[in-house]
Amino acid sequence: MKMDVRDSEEDRERELLLFYKQQQEWACPLHCTLVGDVAIGEGVMRYFMTTIISKLQFGFSLDLGGMGRTLLFEGEPDHLVPAASEALIESNLFRVAGRMLAHTFLHDGPHVTGLSPAVIHVLFNGDPEMATVVTEDCPDLHIRSIIELLEHEELTPEQKDTVSDLSMSWVLPAVTKTNRRWLHNKLLLHAVSSK
Repeated sequence: MKMDVRDSEEDRERELLLFYKQQQEWACPLHCTLVGDVAIGEGVMRYFMTTIISKLQFGFSLDLGGMGRTLLFEGEPDHLVPAASEALIESNLFRVAGRMLAHTFLHDGPHVTGLSPAVIHVLFNGDPEMATVVTEDCPDLHIRSIIELLEHEELTPEQKDTVSDLSMSWVLPAVTKTNRRWLHNKLLLHAVSSK
């Protein structure tokens, strides 16, 4: 892995992304070089690993998909979920992110913090249907507010219509007195997993 510290931040990010887009044996020993810097040894590898985790956690300066800063994860602290973006999916950035996470793990680097426990469950091969998803995992505050309506004791006709509109848009049944808890869980899972 090689990076020129004299390059712009965007160019350094492109180098990292190109490196992780390549097919290679990720468990091999890693040799890191900072061109334009006299640093050598373990400190250089720590710099690379810290940079990788920082980009995963706080985003890339690269503007992919016209979103400004490119964030791979969104939501509340300790409930971050993968960002919903066609540009991220089409560019295979989540595959790259997985390689980055695994690579830092293999080389005893720092870890991403703040991920939703449900995301961590799935990352470690847990069944997505068995993941415990909580309301805070839903990064879309408008959708979250609709789902939270199902936690009320009684719904007004307008609230029922609002919930039913959302559920039917996701090919789920309209809200009834008997399906409220089930529908709450299904809507929440859909809101988070479709991200």
